[in-house]
Amino acid sequence: MSSAVLYLAIVAVWAVVLVPMWLRRDTEATGISRLLHKRPDESLAEDDEEEEAPEPRRPVSRATVIARRRRRTTGLTALVLTTIAVAASGVAPWWITAPPALLLAGHLALLRVAVGMDTARRQATARARAAARARARAAEQARRAAEATEPAEIIELPAPEEVFDQYADDRRAVGE
Repeated sequence: MSSAVLYLAIVAVWAVVLVPMWLRRDTEATGISRLLHKRPDESLAEDDEEEEAPEPRRPVSRATVIARRRRRTTGLTALVLTTIAVAASGVAPWWITAPPALLLAGHLALLRVAVGMDTARRQATARARAAARARARAAEQARRAAEATEPAEIIELPAPEEVFDQYADDRRAVGE
């Protein structure tokens, strides 16, 4: 009886974690859906190519990442509560709660690290923006200071009547 519950827990973890990952990956136009939804002209063009270049990954938005974290946390919490209920009802031994609890604890630890990284990234971005604003203010102040100074007085120098040319023929060095 206890091995059946263990198999059930493994299937539940598989269903909660792996199936959503495969479904999301499939909707990103890779894998099976890409083969199924291929246009006829694309299939002919790709058959002629020896190697196909992989598509570049699209950047994931912050909202998508947070939604994934929430779904994963909710799923793992539901799994822990389910195993606790199964163990409390006497259907399975108490130790079946350990693997889901460890998974949830590891996930929460990773979330804690992710929050620290997000905070550091936001602070770095804020510092970069503050530095850019300070540079812009300094440039504006320098521009205003340049405008505020009096223009230089232009003095015209009289042109000399005779320009000295050291290479002229009538000039000789002393002693020649």
